[in-house]
Amino acid sequence: MSTARSGMNPTTSCISQTVGVDILQASVNGAAQVYTLEQVIPARAVVLQRWISLDTAFSGGGLASCTADLGWSSTADTDADGWYKDQNVFTGATTGILAVPSTPGDRLVGPACDVSDSARSITVTFTPDAGHALADATAGSLSVNVIYLNEAVLDNVLPLV
Repeated sequence: MSTARSGMNPTTSCISQTVGVDILQASVNGAAQVYTLEQVIPARAVVLQRWISLDTAFSGGGLASCTADLGWSSTADTDADGWYKDQNVFTGATTGILAVPSTPGDRLVGPACDVSDSARSITVTFTPDAGHALADATAGSLSVNVIYLNEAVLDNVLPLV
């Protein structure tokens, strides 16, 4: 038998933020830079979907490549907490939506369904080629989008028996 409290009102929220070349400050050749989005995922929320949309490819300053990682906190480039690693965001990359899981099962498993007792930050880590610095880039912009189920929903659901 399954039971749920009456009055359950499931809601979703979306974080959408554009990250442009103006945030790239790393001046050491080959040094990565972590950028933390302004909004956080609240405690006990469940991430349902996340994606990167490349608006303008990153370029300029002699850059030969630039990649972006997306994930929780400062661990975007680790397998344990990272959602996407080494997405090409350099000149020549196709603009539009990048990094959407190709199979429905991938959308709702692993770190994306993490439920944390505390709020968590989302980060984008940019990495240039070894011979150039991110601060030299003159163009580039991407949007990060994360849809999550609000914690209020989790508080209103009783265990299934």
